[in-house]
Order: sequence, then structure tokens, then C-alpha cells
Amino acid sequence: MKKIMAVYDEDPFYAERLSDYVNRKEKGIFKAQAFTSKERLEEFARGNDVDVLLTGMPMDTEAISALQAAQKIYLTEERNADGGQEDREIYKYQSGDDIIREVMAAYCELPGVKGVFPGLAAKDKRIIGVYSPVGRCGKTSLSLSIGQVLAKEEKVLFITLDTFSGFSQLLDEQWKRDMSDLLYYYKQGRFHALRLNSIIYYLGDMAWLPPLRYPDDYSQVTTEEMAGFLVQILNESSYETIVLDIGNYDRQVLPILDVCQVVYMPVKEDMISQAKLKEFEKYVDRFGNKGLKEKFHKIHVPLMTGTKRMEHFPQELLWGDMGDFVRGLLKGQRHLWQV
Repeated sequence: MKKIMAVYDEDPFYAERLSDYVNRKEKGIFKAQAFTSKERLEEFARGNDVDVLLTGMPMDTEAISALQAAQKIYLTEERNADGGQEDREIYKYQSGDDIIREVMAAYCELPGVKGVFPGLAAKDKRIIGVYSPVGRCGKTSLSLSIGQVLAKEEKVLFITLDTFSGFSQLLDEQWKRDMSDLLYYYKQGRFHALRLNSIIYYLGDMAWLPPLRYPDDYSQVTTEEMAGFLVQILNESSYETIVLDIGNYDRQVLPILDVCQVVYMPVKEDMISQAKLKEFEKYVDRFGNKGLKEKFHKIHVPLMTGTKRMEHFPQELLWGDMGDFVRGLLKGQRHLWQV
């Protein structure tokens, strides 16, 4: 059952626009209802359990304090307002995505809240990995292209394990929370899908998770824990596919590769690259699980050229030579990751 979000503001344009955005963006989680009349809101609250009330009126006003809602959040017009321990506040005039993330984060802190999605069976979900022991071979460009192409047809979450992803520059985003926060909750046994939704961003149709905050954070989680974390994200969220850019995650990478249904492996033909590849294959032969090498699909990725401006990079990946290459690569290959 969807959770009810009531949006109460005297500006009808704002309340209706925010409610409409929530309903379009957060399918399956919140159902938003706009109110500009205190009387209509009170009548609605008497007959419905309101999970979140977003209000443009302060919490201590009589009209708001008398209303029943699991979580009340004040939509403040002052960006740096300092809310108390009980009165949650969100800046009113930020983007709809930022408001949704802040609402999710606040709602997650309520006692007993757990995100449960009417998800697909495990056999209908998969992790598509991109990994190579060879450097500078197009792993991140390939991963982002695969994610964007697949997101035109299904719900896709992109995750990178690169130590330095460059995403704040490449995707022109700054974020308050990231994968470090999710891993903290995971290790405490407090991870659930609503926490995930309080962190994700979007690149077109593709959702993506901001990477670990600092390289040092990798030392706080074992490879087995990271693999389990990825599987739990897949199983408990509404995403059909995780596209995983494993990047330079070289520390005992085999458990990460094991949880992937398929691993695309960009390679190069020069002598040094081929020597690295052979060493990696010997390592997998000795320490990898049976059948792991069958998941590997070696490919030669086209060289990215012609990018003039950073903000055009994601679109050029999708509609340029790389996008054409990925569409051809994925055509007829779904059997590789069908369980």
C-alpha cells in the first residue's frame, strides 16, 4: 500500500505542482495529495492515515499541531533555517528531487519504518558488472552507456566502486548523502529501500547512487560485505537491474564478480594489457568459483573522442559512438543475465 503524503500550502500552484511531481517520480512509494484549505486537510486527515505532512505553516501553529501525521515537515522559505529536534524543516524552493530525498531521509528515522516494495522475483533481477584488470580501457564510459540504454526500457540503478569516480564533475552534482551512509546502515542491520531512495540521483531515466565519500571508507568494509550489500540493494529495491562499474576495485574482487550475472570486460591488444589479462585469468583459475570465467565477455570499447564540454558528456555517451556500440552489444544478449 502506498504511503500518504499531504502537501499543505496556501499557494495552490506550489502545492499542486509538488504533489504532481511526487506522484510522477515516486511510483509505488508515496501518493501525494495537495491541499490549500485547512478545513479540507483536516477532513482528509480524519479519514486517512497521513504518513508525511509537508506544510508551509510552522509546526507550532494551532492548525498544524492538531493534525495527526506520522511525520510533519515544515517547508521553510529560509534555506539555512535551523529546525529543532522534533520539528523537521526542508527548504521550500529547492528542486523536487532534493525535496523527495529530504522527505525520505526524515521519514526513515521514524521508529519501525521499513521500506517494502512489491518487487520482482529474484530471477527477474540482475547485476551487470563491468570490470577489467586493464587500465584506461573505457570501463566507466561503457558502464554509464549500458545503464542509460537499459534505463529506456526498465528500472536501472547505476553504482560505481571506483576510488575516485569524478562524478561530481562529470554529472555536475553535489550530494549530502552517499554510499558511505548506506553501508553504515547496512552494517548495523538498518538498511532498507527507503534509505536508498533518500540518496539516489537521476541521469535521464537512470538512477545512480553517489559513490563512497573517501577512499579510506573502502577499508571499513570487506569484499564479502560489499557483495552482500549489493545483493540486498537488488533484492529489496524496485530496480530490475544494477549496472555496476567495478572500476579499480582490485582488493579480492572475486566475491563482487560472483554476484554479477554477466561481466563485460573491456580489453586492449597491446603487450602490457594482454600480460595483465593473462595474470588475472590465472588468478581466477586458482581462486575463483567454478563457472566464474564463463560470465566474462571480453570486448573492445570504442575510444571516446570529440567531447568539448563536461556537461555534454552523459548525452554524448548515450547518443554518440559509445551509445551505438552499446545498443549493438546488448541486442539479443539478454539471455546472458537471465537466471
